[in-house]
Amino acid sequence: MEISFKNKIGMRKTVIILSILAVITSACRENNVKKQSATINDTQFIQDTVVVKQRNALNNPAWGILYSKSYSYYWLAEKDTLDFSLYITEYEKDNTFSLRVFHKEPMLFTAVLEKIEECFPLIEEDFDLSKPISFNFMATIYYSDLAKKLSNEYEQEFGRKNIDYAKLNNFLLTSSLTSQLNHFLSPLNKKVKSYGLEKFFLMEKTHYAHYLPNVDFTEYPEFTFNAHTGIFVSLENK
Repeated sequence: MEISFKNKIGMRKTVIILSILAVITSACRENNVKKQSATINDTQFIQDTVVVKQRNALNNPAWGILYSKSYSYYWLAEKDTLDFSLYITEYEKDNTFSLRVFHKEPMLFTAVLEKIEECFPLIEEDFDLSKPISFNFMATIYYSDLAKKLSNEYEQEFGRKNIDYAKLNNFLLTSSLTSQLNHFLSPLNKKVKSYGLEKFFLMEKTHYAHYLPNVDFTEYPEFTFNAHTGIFVSLENK
């Protein structure tokens, strides 16, 4: 049967419309695939090691007067909290802040500084990075690299005898620890002012396991100095 001119035009329009719809459908499918891929990638990225923060309640009335705010920063791998965190508290009077390091197992001191630096962008959201007044690290025994350096320097100057706090502070100010910290603090326009190691004492290697059981101390020096409250570092402007 012969098809009329009008019908031919109508069929052509239908074919064109169907072709356009096919192109649009194909583009939409491709776009959806891209969106799905982006969603998956975002999820994978979130599941990598990340740092999250948590605001700490200042429930004690005295804290509310002394401190303006406090945050904890935790390292996460997927859904597990890693053995490292920071606790930062800002003082009400001048918005300066103190930073404290927490971890249960030994680690390299260089790794600690790297993690703190890694956290700076997140810290800067709530604190003025030009205003840290103190850092508090774990005791020397928790850092094999730091224990090696300081024990060697200490023995060269004092042997294995105990010294008073004034001499200890002077020793630390001229030690490799101060050089290392000053280099780390330089971008913040800060430097080490003084140290505090409450209840400082020398400790022989045979006693290390008493403080850190189930740890391999092969790489540790024969002695180091310890402090129950860790290494307190007071800071000042450069």
